[in-house]
Amino acid sequence: WDAKCFSYLGNTILMAQLKSESEVPELTDECDRFCKYALRIIGAVVTIGIGKVCNKLAGMQQSYKSAREAVSYRAIYGTSRSINMKEIIPQKTAHPVISNDAVLSNLFKAIRVGSEEDVAKAARQYMCQIIFPKNSLQQHHIYIMELISTLYNFSVNIDIGMEDFPGNINELYTSLLDTGPDALREWLERTSLSLREKLITARNKSTKSFVNQAVEYVHNNYADEELSLDSVCSELGVSNSYFSTIFKKETGKPFISYLTDYRMDKAVEMLVGTNEKSY
Repeated sequence: WDAKCFSYLGNTILMAQLKSESEVPELTDECDRFCKYALRIIGAVVTIGIGKVCNKLAGMQQSYKSAREAVSYRAIYGTSRSINMKEIIPQKTAHPVISNDAVLSNLFKAIRVGSEEDVAKAARQYMCQIIFPKNSLQQHHIYIMELISTLYNFSVNIDIGMEDFPGNINELYTSLLDTGPDALREWLERTSLSLREKLITARNKSTKSFVNQAVEYVHNNYADEELSLDSVCSELGVSNSYFSTIFKKETGKPFISYLTDYRMDKAVEMLVGTNEKSY
């Protein structure tokens, strides 16, 4: 691919020009091989985040942000590998709309990839550093409004239900304005933990659905001599590295082992249950 590479804020940035978005899985696999080469040859732990594809220069900023966000998922998917943002997020868009404020951004990062303790800690930090310093009443109202809108946008963009939000956002805003510091802190922790649990559930459902598609494809095409890891990934439109990781995690077997075992089972059935020649 035509590409430009440069250093920025201590990271190496690669801007690649693709012929079409369908080349992203191949790019992901190439980056994944590079990470493994770096570890094996010079012992360097390299994680590559692949951001959202954009078709205009104005979209490069969001592509960069989503690539950096993808790198943060190494806590879940491991280091020394490439992580494609589009593959790992069970959502309609690859970048939730959140506040640019560093403390609030830290809360959303904890919801995505942190533990329950991380989420609770980030919620407390937000409340201590943003809500309750010596602010005017008007500033306090602005912070409450920002908090509600970013939580709501986050839940919408990752496409999960938010029973914690009533149908009328204005009602929630009004009620929280009259809520004391301790109750507000408890509400934020409870809501953030609920979002974390819903995101984990959505991610697991997305992964299982994806693996089920692969298993069904094997069951329908096991007799095809050309069936391989590459062909399945091409059919599903994902990279080999991502597919291999989640398939083994869900089934307990590498894809080729699963395919071989299934073919052997079908061969046993045919030998026992039919009068066909063994060859």
